[in-house]
Amino acid sequence: MSTSPYSGQSPEPKPLCDLKARLLQTVGNEFLAPLEIVHQSTYLLACFGNTWEITTCIQHLHRIQEAVEQMNSVLEKCLEAERKRD
Repeated sequence: MSTSPYSGQSPEPKPLCDLKARLLQTVGNEFLAPLEIVHQSTYLLACFGNTWEITTCIQHLHRIQEAVEQMNSVLEKCLEAERKRD
């Protein structure tokens, strides 16, 4: 049996690998939209923030905050599920 090049341990059982792959895919998909919001809002603020009214800047800052909160929520749910599993 071969060992993992990263940990020096035996490869994980197939069901566990499948579960981890699905988890990464789900979390990755959950992060795409919020990260795009953060990316676009910071870009717009950097390019146009000095010409916008303060209310427009604040709207973009709120979008960033909401996106970060959404990503934090996804991570907390994953960690909670992992704790319950242990």
